[in-house]
Amino acid sequence: MAFFLSLALQAATLQPSRDEAEIVVLARKLRQIQVDMKLSKQAGKIMLLHCRITRASGEAALDAIPCDVAQQCIAEEPTTRKQLEKCVEAKSNLRIDAILGARRAS
Repeated sequence: MAFFLSLALQAATLQPSRDEAEIVVLARKLRQIQVDMKLSKQAGKIMLLHCRITRASGEAALDAIPCDVAQQCIAEEPTTRKQLEKCVEAKSNLRIDAILGARRAS
């Protein structure tokens, strides 16, 4: 998640455009989110024991991303935490891009 946040923050300028301003606001909200996630590895398979948001951004669509994508990635049966992290980052980025796209369209 840190990668897309750094990209979003780099977009800020002294007089940002509407799109750039939206990216900065979204990045700030994403940084607010804190997640409690417990994983276990059994028989070579990573299992998600629980996932919950401990500090929300105040925007349901953003708050839903971490646990939703973690569950999707676990379903793809990654065998290492590194594989899980890559999957979560990729799927999170897609969801965030979709949210930005929807906002730009409206």
